Amino acid sequence: MGGALNHSGLENAYWGLMVVTYPFISGLVAGSFVVSSLSHVFHQRRFDALAPLAVLTSLALLIAAPLTVLGDSRQPSNFLELLTRDHLPYSPLSTFIVIWLTYIALMLVELYVAFRVTNARIGEGDGWWARLHRGLALGHRNTSERAARKDRKILFGLSCAGIVLAFLFHGYIGFVFGATKARALWATPLMPVLFIVSAMVSGIALMWLVHFLATRYVGRRPDRQVASGLLSYLMLFLLLDLFLDALDLLTSAVPEYAQGSAYYGFSHLLLHGPFTFSYLGVQLGIGVVLPLALWLVPVVRRSWPGGAVMTLAALVGVYAMRWNVVLGGQAESKVSSNTVVTTSVPLTGFDSVQTVLGVFAVALLLFLLLAWLFPWGQAHEAMSASPSSSDPAVFPGTGVGALGPMPAPAPGESPVSGGGDA
Repeated sequence: MGGALNHSGLENAYWGLMVVTYPFISGLVAGSFVVSSLSHVFHQRRFDALAPLAVLTSLALLIAAPLTVLGDSRQPSNFLELLTRDHLPYSPLSTFIVIWLTYIALMLVELYVAFRVTNARIGEGDGWWARLHRGLALGHRNTSERAARKDRKILFGLSCAGIVLAFLFHGYIGFVFGATKARALWATPLMPVLFIVSAMVSGIALMWLVHFLATRYVGRRPDRQVASGLLSYLMLFLLLDLFLDALDLLTSAVPEYAQGSAYYGFSHLLLHGPFTFSYLGVQLGIGVVLPLALWLVPVVRRSWPGGAVMTLAALVGVYAMRWNVVLGGQAESKVSSNTVVTTSVPLTGFDSVQTVLGVFAVALLLFLLLAWLFPWGQAHEAMSASPSSSDPAVFPGTGVGALGPMPAPAPGESPVSGGGDA
C-alpha cells in the first residue's frame, strides 16, 4: 500500500501520506487566519498591511484542505453522503463538514468586507477590470471614511468568530486522535492543544515566507517590522510547543506506559527506533531547537536568509510532527511485540509524493487567482486612510499587476535591498 506502514504482513496502516498532509494544511489555515486577526482583533497595527494577504492565503488553503482526505479515499463520491445525510452528532467527519462549510462562508464574507472599499474604488474606472471589481463589490460603491469604519467593525466581529472556527477546524483533528484509545500514542488529552499550538507555529512561519516572496515579486522591499514581529511570535509559540512536547512525554507517556508493553512500543519507536530521526532529529531538532538557536544570533535574526531558514525549519518540523503522530501511532501497536516496522512512501501513484505535491499546487493556483482578483497591496490603504477616489496614484482604475500593485519604494530605497532588523 503506497505510503503506508508494513508490519511484516501482520497489520496495515490505512492512514498514509495524504492523512499526514491534511492536518498540516489545516494547521496552516488556522495559523494564517490568526495572523490576519492580529490586526483586526488584537490591534497590532504593524500587521495591518499583512492582514489582506493572510486572508487570501488562509482561504486558498481552506478550499484545498479537503482534497487530501478525498485523495486518500478510494471512493471519493462518498463525500456527497456527508452533505446529504444527517450523521450528527455521531460522526466526527460530519462535524468537520459543518465546521468547514461554516468556515468557508465566513471567509468569503470576510474577503468581501476586507476588499469592498478597494473593489469599489477600482470599479469607478473604465474597462473590463473596473466592471469586474464593481461585480466583486456587489454594487456597494460607498467609499467614504464612515463606510470604511463600518467595515472595520464588521471585520472585528468576523475575525473573532473566525478565530473560534479556526481552533475548532484544526483542534477537532487532535480530538479525533486523542479520543482513539486503541492507539496508545494518540490517547492523551494534550493532543488537541499540541495540534493547535503547532498550527500557530506553521501558520506564522508560512506568512513570513508569503510576505517575503509576495512583496519581492511585486518589486517591493519586505516590511522589516512585519518580519520582526512574526519571528517574535514564532519563537514564542516554538517555546510553547517545546514545553507541551516535554509535558506530554513526562506527564502522559512515561507514567501511563512505563509498566506495560505500550511504553515499550513508544520508546522503541520514537526514542531509539524507526521514528527516532523524524522525532528527535526533524520534529524537535530541526523544527524547534534549530530556529530557537538561530534566533539567539543577532546577525542571523536580522538577515532575510536567516529568517527564511528559521521559518522553513519550523514548517519542516510541524510536518514531521504530523508524520510521527499519524504513522507512528499506527505502528505502535505491533512494535511492542518486536515486529519490525518500516515506512514506504512512493513517488507516484496513490497516496504518494505526487498526490501531495498536487494538492499544494492546487492551493498555490487558488492563491495566485485570489491575489490577482483582490489587490491586497491597496486594501490596507483603503481600510485605514480611505483617500479620495480621484487619487490615481493610490487607486488606479487599470493596470493592476499580477498580484496587485504595491506602493513605490521610498526615494533612495532599493526595492530588493536588505539590512536592518528582521
